[in-house]
Amino acid sequence: MLKKTGIAVMASLLLSTQAYGDLLSLDFNDDSAQLTYSHVIHQDGYGTSSLNFRGLYNEDKETKLGSLGLDFSGEPGHVPGLRFGIGGEVYGGTTDYHQDMLSLGVCGNTSFAPPTLGGLGLDGKVCYAPKIFNFMDLERLLETSVGIFYAVTPKIKIKATYQNMDADFEHQNSRHIDEAVRVGFSAQF
Repeated sequence: MLKKTGIAVMASLLLSTQAYGDLLSLDFNDDSAQLTYSHVIHQDGYGTSSLNFRGLYNEDKETKLGSLGLDFSGEPGHVPGLRFGIGGEVYGGTTDYHQDMLSLGVCGNTSFAPPTLGGLGLDGKVCYAPKIFNFMDLERLLETSVGIFYAVTPKIKIKATYQNMDADFEHQNSRHIDEAVRVGFSAQF
């Protein structure tokens, strides 16, 4: 039921959105896939506010995860191609041994694609959910990612990303619930 509701919400958002610069991204490898949709709420000369939805399935780690995030980002005027962002992300899902996760993470992200490199760029993200912001079986969560991308056109990027999620569960040591190198694309519309 939850899976069907999530698909219906995502489809209605995709069909009802105006062309603000929304972004759809798909990353995958043989054992996992991640789909992300980012909807721009507000954009002006000072930056962008966006709402982000993500679904992650990792067969190897038996992780099924969804997240909803709010991100505020902008470009400092003195470094062309540099972008910084900060925000929050609510995580929910399950992992191996049927452990349930519900968490609120504080996130930071950056990307650097100077015009002199002709579309080549780097990006990264860090999200941390301390013990006070975790519920159910989860005690702590740390997500990190680093990637390289190339803008094939101004609205289409191909990319390769290394992503790692470490989680602490009740009465257990920290372990990876997602660790993968994925390739994929993102398209802006």
